[in-house]
Amino acid sequence: MKTNLKLFFLGIFITMSFFSFSQDWSKIKIDPAKEKQFEPYVEFRHGGGSVYQTWKTNNKFQYVKEMWYYSESFYIKRNHTTSGETMNEAAIDISRFESNRKATEESIVVIPGFKDAIVLLPTNKLIYKP
Repeated sequence: MKTNLKLFFLGIFITMSFFSFSQDWSKIKIDPAKEKQFEPYVEFRHGGGSVYQTWKTNNKFQYVKEMWYYSESFYIKRNHTTSGETMNEAAIDISRFESNRKATEESIVVIPGFKDAIVLLPTNKLIYKP
């Protein structure tokens, strides 16, 4: 009897956790300008064209997580050095720099020829990682 009661409450807890988590994704806001810039990376990952559109329609939660990863899991630190070109963030496939990401602190990636640097959010702050 005691075991059944524990299993019952465990089931309720898991169900509540699932519904709570599944609703939290709607709080993730993607800047429409960034979405436009970074959608080609997500589209490429999922076959492009109509295959991609079907995937996007059928996988809204996954789409939001992946879009967040490509557009929000990093930022550009402008004028990190005094010389070089200005970096176009839309040209950055952030997955290429994943090996530089640290577990609990931001990491700075300097690319030769650019005065700006890429700052990667730590792994413990990611909602999605490829």
